[in-house]
Amino acid sequence: MTPDDETNERVAAGKRKAWTYEPPKAPPFADFLAGGDQRKVFLRHWLYENIDNAIDLFFYFSFMLLPARVCSALGGWLGRHLAPRFHKGAYARAAANLKMIRPELSDAELARLLDAYANSQGRQMAEYSVVPRLARRHVRKVGTEGLVERCSKQPVIFIAPHVSNWEVLWHCLLDMGLAVTMNYDPPRRRSRHYIVNRLRKGAGLGILKPGRSFVRPALRILEGGGNLLMFCDEGFNGHIRAPFFGRQTHLEGNYAVVARMARRSNALIWPLYIVRENGADFTLRAMEPFMWPQGEETRDQLIEDVNRLNQVIEPIVRAHPEQWYFIDNRPR
Repeated sequence: MTPDDETNERVAAGKRKAWTYEPPKAPPFADFLAGGDQRKVFLRHWLYENIDNAIDLFFYFSFMLLPARVCSALGGWLGRHLAPRFHKGAYARAAANLKMIRPELSDAELARLLDAYANSQGRQMAEYSVVPRLARRHVRKVGTEGLVERCSKQPVIFIAPHVSNWEVLWHCLLDMGLAVTMNYDPPRRRSRHYIVNRLRKGAGLGILKPGRSFVRPALRILEGGGNLLMFCDEGFNGHIRAPFFGRQTHLEGNYAVVARMARRSNALIWPLYIVRENGADFTLRAMEPFMWPQGEETRDQLIEDVNRLNQVIEPIVRAHPEQWYFIDNRPR
């Protein structure tokens, strides 16, 4: 067995498994009457979780009344003060991952990046209330000249990482006049699921369910000359699945989905990312788009495609780790 054969076997073993998203079902009142563990589940869903849901919705609608910069700054203040005190596990994982990505960091530099991480997480959460205002007034666009015209000529898969505020990124694409569809992993908390759906559907973003049910509708959009937005970095079940950061290549994530769909639809792959420059000011950068050369889809080719996509996404995350949403997930 050659080294390439060994690599292919390891990659094949990690092939993405199809799954179907099913929204969680609310426990019926009969569970309360049943007592025991069923009653605990009922009370957690209908009582205890709804306290957190009410707090989320209160802040979401209240922050809408604030100027965008004030809303963002307040979120940053909350993040810097709450993360080190009440999210110590996530804070410790963020510190370990920052050192993994930037092993040369001194203690002072690590402390500065941790503060920036907490600030970024807090701002991003608060900014759900003001995303349209941020997208229209607080974003400098670089490399987007001719983007809309190019998208009118062929199907496009935009790829991006979850850096700074990705909700602002897709809103910028809509404001350019593009029709864009995205899949997503629904937040577990019901209030946050409501908030992201309200924001995205209200702005006109196309939404597809995650999992197996996403693929066929997505391919139909591409075959019709449409545009998809795929976030290729992933935290799955609390573990970092992409970028690879020097770990073994696998086919479990969105890299493989993008690679397959781009080949089957002959779509243009267009990398984008948005970074927070200062407070509530952002820069959206459109990188050089590319297409796969025509050829048969083989396992070796898929591995090569996945590695190329990682070579696009990973440097962006490495350059801005303190703004990366999954920096506090566990290494795979």
